[in-house]
Amino acid sequence: MTNFASELARDIRQESAFWTDLASLRAVGIRATLLSTSRDNVLSDVPSVDGPELVDEALVRLLNSASVFVQASDEASHDLAQQIAVFASIASNDVDIHDAAIHILTGLGNFPGLTKLRGLGAEPQSLRARIRNALLRELNSVDMAGKRVALTEFQLNVWETLRTKVSAAISAPTSAGKSYVVMEYLCESAIAAERFVSLYIAPTRALLAEIQGKLEKRLASVGNKLRVTTVPVLDPEDRPKQIYVLTQERAQLLLSSIDVSGLIDLVIIDEAQAIGDDSRGMILQDAVEKIRAGNPSARFLFLAPGASGFELVGDSVGLSKLDVKETGLSPVVQNRISVRFPIENEHRVELNLVTPERLERIGSYTFERGFALTEDAKLAAVAEEFGSSGRSLVYATGAKNAEDLTALIALNREDRESPSLEELAKFIEQHIHKQYSLARFVRRGVAFHYGNMPSLLRESIEASFRDGRLDYLCCTTTLFQGVNLPARNVFIDTPTRGKGAPLDEAALWNFAGRAGRLGEEVVGNVFLVNYENWESKPLTTRKSFEIKVAFKATIEESFDEVAEVIELAGRSDSNDKPKRAEERVSAAAGLVLFRAAQGNLETLLERANLALSPVQKARLSESAGLALRQLGLPPAVLASSWMVDPVALSSLLKRQKELIRKGEFQKLMPVNPATDSYTVYNSIVRRMYKHLGGMVLSGDEGKKARSFVNHVTVTALSWMRGEPLTQLVREAVKYRVSVAKQGPKSKSEQAVVDAAIREMFTLIEQTIRFRLVQWAKAYVDLLKFALEAEGRPEMVAQVYDFSLALELGVSTKTGRSLVELGLSRITASTIAGLITDSSLAPDKVKAWIRAQPEEMLSKLSSLIVAELHAKDLLRADSEGDAVLSD
Repeated sequence: MTNFASELARDIRQESAFWTDLASLRAVGIRATLLSTSRDNVLSDVPSVDGPELVDEALVRLLNSASVFVQASDEASHDLAQQIAVFASIASNDVDIHDAAIHILTGLGNFPGLTKLRGLGAEPQSLRARIRNALLRELNSVDMAGKRVALTEFQLNVWETLRTKVSAAISAPTSAGKSYVVMEYLCESAIAAERFVSLYIAPTRALLAEIQGKLEKRLASVGNKLRVTTVPVLDPEDRPKQIYVLTQERAQLLLSSIDVSGLIDLVIIDEAQAIGDDSRGMILQDAVEKIRAGNPSARFLFLAPGASGFELVGDSVGLSKLDVKETGLSPVVQNRISVRFPIENEHRVELNLVTPERLERIGSYTFERGFALTEDAKLAAVAEEFGSSGRSLVYATGAKNAEDLTALIALNREDRESPSLEELAKFIEQHIHKQYSLARFVRRGVAFHYGNMPSLLRESIEASFRDGRLDYLCCTTTLFQGVNLPARNVFIDTPTRGKGAPLDEAALWNFAGRAGRLGEEVVGNVFLVNYENWESKPLTTRKSFEIKVAFKATIEESFDEVAEVIELAGRSDSNDKPKRAEERVSAAAGLVLFRAAQGNLETLLERANLALSPVQKARLSESAGLALRQLGLPPAVLASSWMVDPVALSSLLKRQKELIRKGEFQKLMPVNPATDSYTVYNSIVRRMYKHLGGMVLSGDEGKKARSFVNHVTVTALSWMRGEPLTQLVREAVKYRVSVAKQGPKSKSEQAVVDAAIREMFTLIEQTIRFRLVQWAKAYVDLLKFALEAEGRPEMVAQVYDFSLALELGVSTKTGRSLVELGLSRITASTIAGLITDSSLAPDKVKAWIRAQPEEMLSKLSSLIVAELHAKDLLRADSEGDAVLSD
């Protein structure tokens, strides 16, 4: 039957009449999802609409075709069947039509979609239809979290693969629900085992927080036997079950400081395409290889949206056999809609459905509003008019653009009567800055979102959007990777980022996939504003993108550059100041040196997928051996800091040894930042920028650089000491406003305030918590080695490892314990400021919080209290509820 159905489906798809009928159905169905009678913006109006109509006979023909498509074996037919069923149920109120749509979706196994359709009033009417629906639903159902859960066909296939215990790669569109199944498998594995250790590696801190929250909520019943942490340190309570949720950098830190051989059971690599991200991709590859080498029985699961090439990834990390599960079929109907503005009428907007073959007319909308606007204003206006039907994401090319778009959308809206939004606004004013424009926007149901924002603020915005309290979220590429933030609508007006750099096509599809995610919507709309004028049109046809491996790509494409970096490191007679190589080239050279020092360079170079000649491999091997002897770098540094230029590391080591010989320890030895330590840290930061960053700090040329280093030092010290973020922001705003007043008035004070806050966020996240963390780890490891080498081993124990303090934003044991309990830095610093003991372990901190009277906790922001409640840190009353709740 399947072969016959596939042939018949192919014949139907060759009929032009079928596509004419389908175009009419899609136009009517999409128009039904666009406009809402609730119009919050004062400029919005109900437009006149003109577009294709659908006759009953065409709908019947389409449903008959869909009944054939559902029995075919190809995904293209299944996609068409799903579109027909969903749009038919939206476009028609006829009971028989709904029954037919349910019959089709049941046959496709799209039970999450059926659940959402029920919410729209679609229920099977006949007894036979109900029996069939119940039977097929049960066949697709599995036991999860103590209940029966109906999965899609693809989810069920993945679930059955997970049960086989083999390493696997899972590729599916963003909305397919793959992470849900994998996370449930992780939780069930943790619950069932007596002892269990898992690493969940994700590329961004924003994704870490989301994953940790989901795992803690799901595993709350396990109690004190399990720890879920985003901090790369051993558990002081030594619980038998551990789940580390880490970026690749944090995973590298964990692996370089702790021997995990034979301990790890399961490794999940989310957004696995990150293995192609230059130096960060090499860090990920190295981390996975280290885990694999020390834990040969560990299981690995790779997740990526719509990717191919997993075999290459497996070969690159020593996993020759990966069970690849992939689909291009999304269980949610996602419409890519071209938005055009005809020049003959500024009030009219023309919508067309973007398909690989053609543009299909959806309709023309004529508004009272005119659209002869700037590009940003046009994007905002389209979002206002077509985003009123549900939550909407608006793509911004950068942080400032996100703020500007939010201001435009919020401009004509009024404040909401929403206690929760008012609480969020007050939190922003109290913990960021009293003049931050975000607070005003939030009160109007609009917000912006970008990666450098503090985690608790970002997560609170996400929660408000997810719950429907915020209507619009203007966001950058932060949401491209993994963060589960579904929306009805997505608005995009450019395939670029920043100052015009092209966006990765796969990332753009990933973002578009936020429209209508599984379990949230049955349909999602992606509005491509002025799509006809885009220089490239990457969203016309979905392509399975090839995952690349960063080390392989760099060593093959830039072999000579990599080899020259290594050879330069091995030359002792060169007095020329070396030209700094690209970061990815330095990282590849560093990885070669590290593997050579470990004695397993051959394993790396002999990977079957690596296209290097025997001569090239010999050149790398010989030059690496010579460089290692010449550089004199310790194994600990090569293990954790190989991505930093090896010549720069050697230069820093030589300078440290010079200072040790001179006895200038006050300039050399990092101490606890809680002390009066500006002088020593200013010297250390200058030294790192000079040797590791290649910054010129001397003479007139270095005046501006010295000022920058001083600013970084002051901010880094405040950050490490756990000082409130609002204090750092307040100082930055005060300085920027005073400077602005002295010059020509080109910006409003509000613009100056927002720019100062944005710059402080960037300084903290990109400089202090990323660049300086890498350098600090190398500095400390080099210094310990230098002290030993120069005959001062007794001083090694006095070296304060400030890299973790830079990463976490706390330096005391109490502060670190608060972060270890899963609290954001804002909450941790707030609570730490109330505790008069800086040396408490996590269990003591938890006991202190639970012992506090309600009146003390009631003085905290409700968002902080909500986080304490979510982490199960509040005392329970006699009825088992938390003392305070959100």
